[in-house]
Amino acid sequence: MSTTLIAPPARLSALFRQLADQWRSETQFLSSTTAICTHPAYQRIIGLGPQVIPLILAELEKQPAHWFWALQALTGENPVRVADQGNVPAMTTAWLTWGRDKGRIAFPA
Repeated sequence: MSTTLIAPPARLSALFRQLADQWRSETQFLSSTTAICTHPAYQRIIGLGPQVIPLILAELEKQPAHWFWALQALTGENPVRVADQGNVPAMTTAWLTWGRDKGRIAFPA
């Protein structure tokens, strides 16, 4: 029999914040998207599972960054149009729209 442990929301939020801050700090001067998205802190965020999707979307809304790889890994979806690949503002808009449409996070109108 296996048990799945889910971190309490406050603890999950604190861990996410710590990992996101570490990731941002240690990748801020990297130009390789692959290096940015394979950073250990980023991979740990993905490892936290789908429960972090609302936290990632909230972070993306506040400060656009390369959260797209994580979102795609966690959701199995990619709402970004082919023409918008590589365009961070357009990719951000696509994911935030996806989040609203899926009820994963609510943003003020």
